[in-house]
Amino acid sequence: MSTSVTYSIREIGGVTAGEFHLTSASGVNPLSSTVVRDIRERLRTLDNLDPPHVLLVTAAGRCFSAGADLKEFKDITEAGFRQYMADILAMYAEMAEVRKPIISLVQADARGGGAAVALFSDFVIAADQARFALPESHRGLAGGGYLMPRLIGKQRAAEMVLLGRTYSAEDMLRLGLVNEVCPAAELEARVARLCAELGALSPGAFVVAKRSLAAGLFVGMREAMATHVDAQTEAFLRARATGLL
Repeated sequence: MSTSVTYSIREIGGVTAGEFHLTSASGVNPLSSTVVRDIRERLRTLDNLDPPHVLLVTAAGRCFSAGADLKEFKDITEAGFRQYMADILAMYAEMAEVRKPIISLVQADARGGGAAVALFSDFVIAADQARFALPESHRGLAGGGYLMPRLIGKQRAAEMVLLGRTYSAEDMLRLGLVNEVCPAAELEARVARLCAELGALSPGAFVVAKRSLAAGLFVGMREAMATHVDAQTEAFLRARATGLL
């Protein structure tokens, strides 16, 4: 069930892009602790290279990513779970803070941490068949409480975080959480068009704009993430004790 992350550099829309591509035998592309560490390392490396000018996150299978690998949680210690949470939240923060624009192409369902990967990208282009959810509450956990109120307001965030509802790509477009929705066969053409638009801008503008966007998003975010690690660890221990995990 482990996920393989391959990295490549390719030309698209007249610009050079660095691509993170998720695949797994199961097709659900879980984000194990190893995958999270690997993505963080590669993200830092690619951000310091020139080119690429933009970064892409893509996947193959029946999910973009189903989020955390629950099998990994079966025997994990409290300290191990806490470290996993700290690492994956750091990965999200680094996605927002890198200097280069990140585009997620969501070809299928994005759940839990997989949805968060898309939401922390700068642009999201979703296939019309894709669905999004933060379903952690169904396992006695909580997902996205540190982020969603900032994006869609407290009441809408409560529906997504507390109820763990599933949203279509069109729902996400209406909520302002994805940029474009199209048939899966058109994803490549849509991202090429976006890359061409980005390529017409000064790379220096990316640095300034992303710094401003990160500042707007992250005022108090690190503190909220630290609180989330504590709360999620407590919830994890209860959920495992009661058989929800």
